[in-house]
Amino acid sequence: MLKKIAIFFFLTGQLIASGQEVATPVDTTQTINYWQITERTGEIIPGKPDTALTEYYHRTNVEGHSVAMAYLGNLGLPAESRIFFERPDRSHFMFDDPFYIYAQAPGKFNFSNTKTPHSNISYQRAGSRQNMEERLQALLSINFGKKLNVGANVDYLYARGFYSSQSSKHLEWVFFGNYLSDRHQMHLFINPSDYTNAENGGITDDRYISHPDYITSNAIRSQDIETHLDRTWSKLKGNRIYLNYHYNLGFERNTEQVSEEGDTIKDFIPVSAIIYTFDYKNKKKRFYTQDSLNLDNFYNNRDNFFKNGRAANDSTSYWMLSNTLALSMREGFSSWAKFDLTAFITQDFRSYTMMDTIPIQHEANQRSTYVGGELSKRKGKILRYDAKGSLGVLGDNLGDMELSGHIQTRIPILKDTAFVDVWGHIKNLSPTYYENHYRSKYFEWENNFSKVKKVYLGGELTVPHTKTKVGLGVENVTNYIYFDPAAYPKQHSGNIQVLALRAEQNLHYKAFHWNNQAVFQQTSDKSTLPLPDLSLYSTMFIEFKVSKVLTVQMGANVHYWTKYYAPAYEPATQMFRLQHETLVGNYPLISGFLNCHLKQTRFFLEYYNAGAAYINPPEYFSVPHYPVNPTILKLGLSVDFIN
Repeated sequence: MLKKIAIFFFLTGQLIASGQEVATPVDTTQTINYWQITERTGEIIPGKPDTALTEYYHRTNVEGHSVAMAYLGNLGLPAESRIFFERPDRSHFMFDDPFYIYAQAPGKFNFSNTKTPHSNISYQRAGSRQNMEERLQALLSINFGKKLNVGANVDYLYARGFYSSQSSKHLEWVFFGNYLSDRHQMHLFINPSDYTNAENGGITDDRYISHPDYITSNAIRSQDIETHLDRTWSKLKGNRIYLNYHYNLGFERNTEQVSEEGDTIKDFIPVSAIIYTFDYKNKKKRFYTQDSLNLDNFYNNRDNFFKNGRAANDSTSYWMLSNTLALSMREGFSSWAKFDLTAFITQDFRSYTMMDTIPIQHEANQRSTYVGGELSKRKGKILRYDAKGSLGVLGDNLGDMELSGHIQTRIPILKDTAFVDVWGHIKNLSPTYYENHYRSKYFEWENNFSKVKKVYLGGELTVPHTKTKVGLGVENVTNYIYFDPAAYPKQHSGNIQVLALRAEQNLHYKAFHWNNQAVFQQTSDKSTLPLPDLSLYSTMFIEFKVSKVLTVQMGANVHYWTKYYAPAYEPATQMFRLQHETLVGNYPLISGFLNCHLKQTRFFLEYYNAGAAYINPPEYFSVPHYPVNPTILKLGLSVDFIN
């Protein structure tokens, strides 16, 4: 499968090498332009691809998504950031949330416009045939003329796992396109996805990792360590179709340029736009087993929803159809038009199905209507800002409110220009359908939770000259919803405050580089919302060139967080829940690496979790009873084909 996908993208990229030269909507001097869009209204935000050499090897790991990540040890399995402010709000289909670092979305996808056909193939691998971890990512982007771009992106992940019953298999496609002209702007995003993950419930005894000599006097392979579950899987499958269209209204203005025929060249100046967004999603989650007795013992034969003793084969599905109509006034068409201003109305329809005790599925529907607006100034050297707001005016989300804003300005400091960013939001959100209602073999709940209220304010100072970044944020959460130690959703009746101080400092002297990140967090209720007090990431390397063409980075990195009662993982719902028995942390996860760049190629070797060979005790657990992979050698390669 991996070889077929790689060959397809490689050959296609070569066959179209003689494609037509195109222009770009952002900068016609660039060979390729990249941008992202806001999902509700499709506003363009300039972006950049992941082509940097530094940390390339690290971005292929789960740990590379944050200073501190909690996950189940294997690539492709559920994950959650230990940094509270990095966690997204719970979605309408909460079973998607543990996979947010893998999932594609229109709002975080790089659309492109390229003067020449562009393709990229990235591949990573670790382990032996029995526990091999592989991931292939391929991108193909082609322009047909100056205005139309189409492409495809595939992400195929297959990790057999270094522990029993821990495999993961993901296949995710993105078919995308964009058409940009003076009058018309369109973005299309089609995203089928299929995730299958084995569930092992964690290892039965942590001493297999932390004190292996206590368990057995003989060497033991990680695959031989006993786990709670076997032959049990979770499957998540879905599709998304997204379309955004702008019709721009405006006028033509003469320029000082003259065409070859001697005519004055005119520029189109957009004044306003009519915007339509179509967004359709469908998702299905399934939890099933071929070892129901073992699974029943794992759940202590609880009084489950299905009283007939049937094996677990739970499923639930959801689909949502969203339509948005918006009117916008464009920034810059006149001296007084200093910002974009957009007003919108959105209609959502959501449908849910769950299992019932009789052979008929339980169905429920929700309808919601929102109105809101966006205000943004994305041009200017001194001040830029954007603000968004929405209000639920009809349906199941009546009274829901979201207000958010971001301001960026520049100030002189230390003979340099520093950036000051300020963020804030106020949210009043209804609980999701699944937080209130759920039915399966081992879990059933009916809740009537109140709205969750969140107030956040944060700021960040960036000094490019000294490569320093310092940020501070504080959030107050009222009626916080969490999963208790029994893995049922509960609602905190009061307020919880979270304070986070973040600092980044990159140092270098000639060939020596030392990059550091630290996050200090405090929560007012550690029993309900546990967080590590301190999380650190540091990487140290030397950088040099070989024959003036090969850039080499060689060094080591470390992740560390203080001990805390990290949330445990619940296989049947794939949610992270509270636990107060096992502390996780105070272990430096150290890896060595060789990171290289040659023309359009990046490649790396990584000796992952090298510290396990000499740190005693080797408590390399990410969440309770789920260790990360043992010491292994990883390799990766990324090649850009730009003709």
